[in-house]
Amino acid sequence: MIQSLEQSVNEENETRIRLYDFSTGTQTFFQWQAGMLPSLAGKRVLELGCGSGGFWQSLLPRWSNCALTLTDISQDILSSAQQKLEPLSNLAASLEFETLDFNELAKVAGPFDVVIANHNLFYAQEIDGLLASVIRLLTSDGLLICSTVGQDHLHELATLLRLKQQDLTWGAETWANCFGLENGGGILQRHFQQVDQFEYDNSLHVNSAEPVMDYLLKTMKSSLAEWVTEHYDEIHAAISDAMVVRGYLRLTPHSGFFIARKNG
Repeated sequence: MIQSLEQSVNEENETRIRLYDFSTGTQTFFQWQAGMLPSLAGKRVLELGCGSGGFWQSLLPRWSNCALTLTDISQDILSSAQQKLEPLSNLAASLEFETLDFNELAKVAGPFDVVIANHNLFYAQEIDGLLASVIRLLTSDGLLICSTVGQDHLHELATLLRLKQQDLTWGAETWANCFGLENGGGILQRHFQQVDQFEYDNSLHVNSAEPVMDYLLKTMKSSLAEWVTEHYDEIHAAISDAMVVRGYLRLTPHSGFFIARKNG
C-alpha cells in the first residue's frame, strides 16, 4: 500500500502541468545545456544534487561510457532518479547513487574528471569551502559544470506579487546574491584557472494561474509559500487578471551555467 502511494505521488509529479511546460523555446534548459557541453565520454563524473535525473536523459546519449556517481540529499529523490535512468544505464560504464549533503563534500574521495552542480550552489553553507573541496576532488585537468539563475529571474512575477506586498522577498534574488549569474564567475575565479559563462535565452507564455501558484508553493517554498498560502485567492485572481490582455502571462527565466577548469 505504501509503495502504491509513493508511485502515485511520483506519477503526479511527472504528469502535472509545470511552469516550464509553457516555454516558447524548442529545448528545455537541460537539453540546451547538454548540447552546449563538450563531449566528456569515458570520464569519471560526480553530480551534486542530481534531483530526479532529468539532466542525464539528455546527456547520457552524448556522454557514453562514463563512470557516474549521482548524489542527492534526499533518498526518495535518488530512488526516483534511479528509476528514471534505468533504461539508459547501459550507456554508462557504471552508475552509482549515493545520499550526500554536499556541504559535507570533504568526506568524499576522488578523483573525478568532472563535477556537476546544477542550480544548487546557492544553497552552500560556505561557498569557498565547498569549491575548495571540489578542487580537491578534481583531476589536474578536471572541470566543474554548474548552473544558476540571475537576479532578474522571473522578474515579472516578482513585480506582480510586490503589488500586494512591496517588501516581499523573492527567492531568485536571494539565490543569485549567494551564487548567481552576476557574481558566480568571480566566485569561481577564486578557485579555477579558467571560467566560461553561458546564458539560456527563453521566455514562458503561461495561460493558466494554476502552474504559477504551484511553482510558488512547491518550488519557491519557505516564507514565500507561507505568504502565498495565506493570500491564495487574492494572488490567484491577480495572476489570472494579468493574463487577460494577451491571453497569457509572459515570464522571463534568466538561467545559465559556468564551465570552470581547474587548469586553463
